[in-house]
Order: sequence, then C-alpha cells, then structure tokens
Amino acid sequence: MPVRFTSPSLAGIGNPELQAHHWQLDVAYRHLGADRWYVGTQVQESSAPFGKPLFLNINSVDLSVDYGVSDRTALRLTLPFSYGTHSRYYADGRRHLVSTGGLGDVNMILSHWLLDFSLHPKGNLSLGIGVKMPTGNNAATDDFFLADGSFLQKPVDQSIQLGDGGWGLIMGLQAFRWISRGLSGYAQGWYLASPKEKTNVPSPLPGVPLSVPDVYAGRLGVSYMLSPKHGFSLSIGPRIDGIPRRDFIGGDAGFRRPGYSLYIEPGLTMARGKGTFTVRVPVLVHKNFERSLADIQMETAGGGDLASYLFLTGYSWRF
Repeated sequence: MPVRFTSPSLAGIGNPELQAHHWQLDVAYRHLGADRWYVGTQVQESSAPFGKPLFLNINSVDLSVDYGVSDRTALRLTLPFSYGTHSRYYADGRRHLVSTGGLGDVNMILSHWLLDFSLHPKGNLSLGIGVKMPTGNNAATDDFFLADGSFLQKPVDQSIQLGDGGWGLIMGLQAFRWISRGLSGYAQGWYLASPKEKTNVPSPLPGVPLSVPDVYAGRLGVSYMLSPKHGFSLSIGPRIDGIPRRDFIGGDAGFRRPGYSLYIEPGLTMARGKGTFTVRVPVLVHKNFERSLADIQMETAGGGDLASYLFLTGYSWRF
C-alpha cells in the first residue's frame, strides 16, 4: 500500500529556520504490520490469494542530511533502508514467507520558505521540488520452497520491493501558523510523479508487469506546546497516503494497488538544545482500495493489505 513506497523522508520535507551554512542530521524509523485484506472499504479475506490471510511486516530507516543554502533555502538528501517480509498462500497450497532488505530509492529535495522569518515569525509556507532516483532493487527475488524440497526463485511482492524501478519528480509543500499562545497549526504534503509506465518484473496477475505508480501523502493538524521549559509538545491531525489509479504524467498500464488510507496521527515532540525527538502513532480510520485498470480489464477484484496503525519515530540534530 502507499506507505510502503519511499517518501521524501519519513520525517518530512524540510525544517523551519535552518540557518545558512548550518547542517541537520535526521534518523527516522517506521514500522508497519498488516494482516487484513481489503477490497474497496471492506475487509474481504475471500478475495485474498487463495482466500487465505496475508501477513506483511516492514521496518524502514531513513538517514537524511540537510544543508542550509540560505536562511530560507535548504537541500535535503535521504537514504532509505528497509527490511520487509511477506507471507501468503501460493498455487502449491502452501504458505510461503519471503523477505528482502537493503537500500531503497534515494531522493534529494530543494525547499524554500516563501516569507522572511524575521518579518513573519508566526507563519510561513515552504515549497519543495526534488528527484527520486531508482537506486533500490525493484526486482528482488527470494526462494520459494516446494513440497519436494526443491525451490524456485521468484520476485517478491511489490509491497516489499526496495524500489519501484523508475525516476520520479517530487513536489512538496509545508506550512505552519501560530494560532494562540502555545497552539499552532501545520500542513504538509507531497506528490511523487513517475514518468515511467511499467517495468519488466512480473506481477501476481498473469502476463501483467509491475507498474511504476505515482504516490502522494498529506498531513494536517494542530500542535500544542505542553511545556516550553522542557520542550514538550503534543500534536494531532489526519494523515492520508495514496496511489492514484492514473498517473499525472506517463502511462497507467501494469499492476498497481490504487487507493488511499486515512489515519488519525497523534504525536509527541521533545526538543532539547540542538536535538529534537519525535514519535507518532497513526491509527487507521478509513480506507479505500480501488480496482486498477489491469483489475478492470482482467475482471479481478483487486484489493490489498493495510496496517491498522503505524509507528514512526525520529531524531534530528543541528550543528
């Protein structure tokens, strides 16, 4: 599902008031586990492969470095790493567990705050543009052991592939606004446009290769400074992650799992000196798995797994 794919960063697309020629290092961790098969907005295990539950677990770590080109412009480089396992039944009537891990698709983003912080300290808007590079293996394979003791090597499911196989254009924005004493609002969003239509990696649909889909995400909410002295603040708001049925640019052929997931995302931030620690636990409140164009053409139900919650944490250090 969408949260599997590389985002500009698990921690965000930029940071306010990173001064010129200063640096920031970020380490962000994400965990998701999914074990329920959705078609449209409903759980429908009978439409899962061979009508059996599918289990998905992914652990990701993003290593990012920001450089302040000026007081309002920053450049961020993100190296994503992940390890994922995928377990389901196959045509031999047995459950197979496969895994893959390593470097994902590296991305770089240039972001710019539109307003001068010294003149507009209570609110600002940042726009970002960047590129996602196909550095992650999008054709990772694992051994599928058979009943006679032999095994076949096949590509793992798209959900745990390390990359998508194509270059991508990243467009992002983020904004904040102080509302009253200790209370502020925030907004963040990004869209990954993938010009490449499809790869040569086979998908679960016979004769249909994996596509290179567009991906988008957005966050909106409020944050309250609980203890200014100790740097504690709480935040809450909705979060959406999605894959469109049709791409913004390029073709739409191939296998994808279009749809979106909507989470409520409570969070805690602790800032001490040059370091900032964050933890967020988004909880699923709504979802919709659409049928892809390939599903419609082949008259299949589509659908896929979704995580009931996510666990996101990160640490940033400026110098």
